[in-house]
Amino acid sequence: MRGLHLIAELYECRCESRLLDDAETLRDLCLAVCTTLGLTPVVQVFHQFGSLRGPAGATGAVVLAESHLAVHTWPEARAVTLDLYVCNFS
Repeated sequence: MRGLHLIAELYECRCESRLLDDAETLRDLCLAVCTTLGLTPVVQVFHQFGSLRGPAGATGAVVLAESHLAVHTWPEARAVTLDLYVCNFS
Protein backbone atom coordinates (compact mmCIF):
# COMPACT_ATOMS: atom_id res chain seq x y z
CA MET A 1 0.00 0.00 0.00
CA ARG A 2 1.28 3.46 -0.90
CA GLY A 3 -0.21 5.86 1.59
CA LEU A 4 0.45 9.53 2.24
CA HIS A 5 -0.08 10.98 5.72
CA LEU A 6 0.19 14.75 6.13
CA ILE A 7 0.00 16.32 9.58
CA ALA A 8 0.36 20.07 10.04
CA GLU A 9 0.25 22.55 12.90
CA LEU A 10 -0.19 26.02 11.43
CA TYR A 11 0.27 29.23 13.42
CA GLU A 12 -0.22 32.94 12.68
CA CYS A 13 -2.58 32.06 9.82
CA ARG A 14 -3.41 35.08 7.67
CA CYS A 15 -6.55 33.63 6.08
CA GLU A 16 -9.99 35.19 6.32
CA SER A 17 -11.20 35.06 9.93
CA ARG A 18 -14.37 33.20 8.95
CA LEU A 19 -12.28 30.17 7.91
CA LEU A 20 -11.09 29.92 11.52
CA ASP A 21 -14.30 30.67 13.36
CA ASP A 22 -17.17 29.43 11.17
CA ALA A 23 -17.74 25.66 10.92
CA GLU A 24 -19.92 25.93 7.80
CA THR A 25 -17.34 27.96 5.88
CA LEU A 26 -14.60 25.55 6.98
CA ARG A 27 -16.73 22.56 5.89
CA ASP A 28 -17.40 24.08 2.47
CA LEU A 29 -13.68 24.71 1.94
CA CYS A 30 -12.65 21.20 3.05
CA LEU A 31 -15.22 19.52 0.78
CA ALA A 32 -14.25 21.72 -2.18
CA VAL A 33 -10.55 20.98 -1.72
CA CYS A 34 -11.18 17.22 -1.45
CA THR A 35 -13.29 17.24 -4.60
CA THR A 36 -10.74 19.36 -6.49
CA LEU A 37 -8.00 16.87 -5.58
CA GLY A 38 -10.08 13.95 -6.88
CA LEU A 39 -10.81 12.57 -3.40
CA THR A 40 -14.23 11.11 -2.61
CA PRO A 41 -16.03 12.44 0.50
CA VAL A 42 -18.25 9.74 2.01
CA VAL A 43 -19.52 11.47 5.16
CA GLN A 44 -18.59 14.60 7.07
CA VAL A 45 -19.24 16.20 10.43
CA PHE A 46 -18.28 19.69 11.61
CA HIS A 47 -18.88 21.28 15.01
CA GLN A 48 -19.06 24.98 15.88
CA PHE A 49 -17.66 26.04 19.26
CA GLY A 50 -18.84 29.17 21.05
CA SER A 51 -22.21 30.81 20.39
CA LEU A 52 -23.91 32.88 17.71
CA ARG A 53 -22.71 36.01 19.53
CA GLY A 54 -19.13 34.79 19.73
CA PRO A 55 -17.81 31.89 17.65
CA ALA A 56 -14.80 30.21 19.21
CA GLY A 57 -13.43 27.91 16.55
CA ALA A 58 -14.49 24.78 14.76
CA THR A 59 -13.55 21.16 14.39
CA GLY A 60 -14.39 18.78 11.60
CA ALA A 61 -13.73 15.51 9.88
CA VAL A 62 -14.35 14.22 6.39
CA VAL A 63 -14.32 10.47 5.87
CA LEU A 64 -12.99 9.82 2.40
CA ALA A 65 -13.26 6.68 0.29
CA GLU A 66 -9.47 7.08 0.22
CA SER A 67 -9.22 7.63 4.04
CA HIS A 68 -9.75 10.87 6.05
CA LEU A 69 -9.26 14.59 6.64
CA ALA A 70 -9.51 16.19 10.10
CA VAL A 71 -9.19 19.89 10.90
CA HIS A 72 -9.34 21.94 14.13
CA THR A 73 -9.15 25.73 14.50
CA TRP A 74 -8.25 28.18 17.26
CA PRO A 75 -9.21 31.67 16.00
CA GLU A 76 -7.89 33.39 19.13
CA ALA A 77 -4.42 32.01 18.30
CA ARG A 78 -4.94 32.15 14.49
CA ALA A 79 -3.99 28.45 14.50
CA VAL A 80 -5.12 25.32 12.63
CA THR A 81 -4.20 21.66 12.86
CA LEU A 82 -4.71 19.36 9.87
CA ASP A 83 -4.51 15.59 9.48
CA LEU A 84 -4.93 14.11 6.00
CA TYR A 85 -4.36 10.47 5.14
CA VAL A 86 -4.79 9.08 1.63
CA CYS A 87 -4.30 5.31 1.38
CA ASN A 88 -4.00 5.08 -2.41
CA PHE A 89 -1.56 7.90 -3.07
CA SER A 90 -0.07 7.86 -6.56
